[in-house]
Amino acid sequence: MDTDSTRTGFAHPLMRWLAGAGEQVDGAIECPTLSLPLDQYDAAMRQLAECEARLASLRLKLIRQAELNEVKKLSGAANTAGWVRQHTRMGGREASVSVRLAKALDLTIRSTGEALADGRISLGQAQVIERAIRRLPRDVDAEVRAEAELVLLDSAQHLDTDDLDKAGKHLYEVIAPEDAERRIGKQLEEQERRARDSRTLGFGPVRDGTGTVFMRLDVQALALLRALLDPLARPRPTGPDGPDLRTSERRLADAFAEFLGLAQAAANAPTRGGTRPRLTVTMSHDGLTSQLGYGTLDSVLADSGPTHLKIKNHAEGHAGDPSGEASGRPTEFSFTVTGHPLSATAVRQLACDAEIVPAVLGSDGAVLDLGRATRLFTYAQRLYLGLRDGHHCNFAACRRPEQWTEAHHIRHWVDGGKTDVGNAVLLCQYHHTTIHTGGWTVRMGDHGHPEYIPPPWIDPYQTVIRPEDLTTIRR
Repeated sequence: MDTDSTRTGFAHPLMRWLAGAGEQVDGAIECPTLSLPLDQYDAAMRQLAECEARLASLRLKLIRQAELNEVKKLSGAANTAGWVRQHTRMGGREASVSVRLAKALDLTIRSTGEALADGRISLGQAQVIERAIRRLPRDVDAEVRAEAELVLLDSAQHLDTDDLDKAGKHLYEVIAPEDAERRIGKQLEEQERRARDSRTLGFGPVRDGTGTVFMRLDVQALALLRALLDPLARPRPTGPDGPDLRTSERRLADAFAEFLGLAQAAANAPTRGGTRPRLTVTMSHDGLTSQLGYGTLDSVLADSGPTHLKIKNHAEGHAGDPSGEASGRPTEFSFTVTGHPLSATAVRQLACDAEIVPAVLGSDGAVLDLGRATRLFTYAQRLYLGLRDGHHCNFAACRRPEQWTEAHHIRHWVDGGKTDVGNAVLLCQYHHTTIHTGGWTVRMGDHGHPEYIPPPWIDPYQTVIRPEDLTTIRR
């Protein structure tokens, strides 16, 4: 290891010592560790940790003296932390922490400095102690601070850096429990007030059928949200459709979507102008019945901007153009932005048991149907379905409780299916989606209960499943 000497040729004892220590380190590095006996690994590791701590103590003393002597001026650094960065390649935050710790070891936590110089604590532990002492209330007297430092130094002998940091966060509760309780109560009240004032929720743009919600909530609201979602986010039991392979994040997202449906259907759901929250979906009658094409979801999710747009076509007009655009002037086409597109399958699923207003249009754009008063199942009908099918999702091996289910028209209402109990089954949101999109078929069996037929890629024989008695019937 090379060290710089002064321009006058005089070498300070520290520089001579560093040169000798460097040679010793070179020798240690060149020494093969392969031949070290296994029973000496522990001792070697402890000695290395002690050497690192003592060298860190020396570096911090040098940093502190450099700050007092304003060595930064020799290199043009803006401050001591900048000088440290120039010569150690530390990052900005690490250099600033080193300068602050060096000052604290010299002025306020000298016992910690001595312990670091002796190798009894690590550099990380010294940083934790400095941070914990700095967090103490400003009006705490010097004697209490000294007592707190000794408590942490004693704890550092048997706690690693992470656990010592946890202890440091509760330091004042240990040394002054009565006063700490009062102070913590006030701090929590102020913290909770700031958290409530900083609550935010925003919606990002919708692209490719998905959007982003930006949410910042206080701890109480987050805890309540998690408590509401946890039961809905449990993995589904393995059933005819296979095991639940969703990630935990996907299950939470599905649970949140299911929770929104439950909140919308609740009897005490929030209203605006006396109307419960609802969506309007516009789609052609042919597309809805054939399950081809798409509809539009009219909601507040529309991107900001004009709802009525004009597009100019800069192609040259033709001689027979009745609008007189033969001169080559741009032609304007106008249209109205109505909402976000939804597939016909998604519209049909929403129309089963969601509080939506399906605006069904004819080929000429005229409104054929603006919802039906009898489209949604009544409370009494849902109660009967629960009694008939077991007060849970009727799909085989699913036990989602009745209050988490949606009433599915076995024969869809747009296809002429009636809203009566003989044409209905209670399904959780996941299995409701499975019926609409997963190739499964549900029908009313001759025994008066729903039965299910899996798609051929799950069961080539498409064995009929009767969940209520767990029997199967080969087709």
